[in-house]
Amino acid sequence: MSSTPLANMTVEEFLANYWQKKPVLIRQAFPNFQPPLEPDELAGLALQEGVLSRLIMEKGGDYPWQLKHGPLPEDTFDDLGDEYWTLLVQEVDRHVPEVADLFDRFHFLPSWRKDDVMVSFAARHAGVGAHIDSYDVFLLQGSGKRRWEIGRPGAGTAPADGGIRANHSASQSQSKDYIEGLDVRILADFEPVEAYDLEPGDMLYLPPCVPHNGVAIEPCLTFSFGFLAPSRADMVSDFGHWYEENHEIIRYGDPDLLEGRKEGLITNNDLNRVLRVLQQTVIERDDLARWFGTFITRPQRGPADTEEFEGTFDDFVQDFEEAGTWRRHEGVRMAGWVDGKPRLFVEGEEIDHDLDGEAITRLTSNRCFSHAACRGRSDFLRVLYQLTKNGRGYLVSTQEESH
Repeated sequence: MSSTPLANMTVEEFLANYWQKKPVLIRQAFPNFQPPLEPDELAGLALQEGVLSRLIMEKGGDYPWQLKHGPLPEDTFDDLGDEYWTLLVQEVDRHVPEVADLFDRFHFLPSWRKDDVMVSFAARHAGVGAHIDSYDVFLLQGSGKRRWEIGRPGAGTAPADGGIRANHSASQSQSKDYIEGLDVRILADFEPVEAYDLEPGDMLYLPPCVPHNGVAIEPCLTFSFGFLAPSRADMVSDFGHWYEENHEIIRYGDPDLLEGRKEGLITNNDLNRVLRVLQQTVIERDDLARWFGTFITRPQRGPADTEEFEGTFDDFVQDFEEAGTWRRHEGVRMAGWVDGKPRLFVEGEEIDHDLDGEAITRLTSNRCFSHAACRGRSDFLRVLYQLTKNGRGYLVSTQEESH
């Protein structure tokens, strides 16, 4: 397993003192860091269909803070100049395996909490403005230098859609906390209380709802590792639909109506009946696991772009032996439940299998497996075959994997 990107800090120290509590700067979290892609390659991704990208022009556009969504035209970058524009590309880990490998370094956090790796290129003096996000994020400096200013938590409201990862205009959910009339959300009253200059390999962790503003001191790449934080409203709504699909539907009833009520009023007795309906939902632990596993592994922005394997199981085993390495597709979400009947969840579905809890733990905790490690485990191989057949995994030569 890869080492953790916490420098001299232990996992215990990070989880106890910082995770979901307060920001922390980790100098040389990735020592001697070499970005796995160049700015030109990032720009190339922004031109492609099916890739979520945005261009933000603080200056030089048709108006201040103009926002353009990808796929961008090929001549987009010809006349942008050297200052005040930022390119953001989401889910780069889906498209560049080496970026997904960077995300694997955060193995001290639940893998089902991972959202995506967003990579941005900022020209000199550029940024996206002071804002708040509703998820945990690790901001790794890939190249160049960027100054991050941090405000006091509670100075503004995090947007319901998450924040900078949202793929639509800020005008759709503007509030008094943000400057009116802009394509992007920029806090109207941002006051930094601390600032850090980051160089390649440095990383800043920010818990949800911490105001922050990043400005490029020089042209730079930033890798943003985001972690999911579903809202209570999302979970309650989704669980309600799941429960009714899997159990008897319970409806409001009032056979105990009393004479003399005012027809237009809601009474305390009516509210008592509502509470009884809500409280009649008996939630077994296994039910909760079945729902949450499908909920939390559901693709966040659409299914991964994968290729299916058309061969037989025997074909797969032979190809696996020749290739040497199996990889779970970079865009596929997976989780397991082993504290009851072992269950496996992939891309919002529960998958049939014959694996025990130990095998599910192994499968969900790793994205790569060598053929030698799987030899003699037909149950494990059949699940890998099933995933590969559905485009959720692929084979790669061990020699290629080592490079």
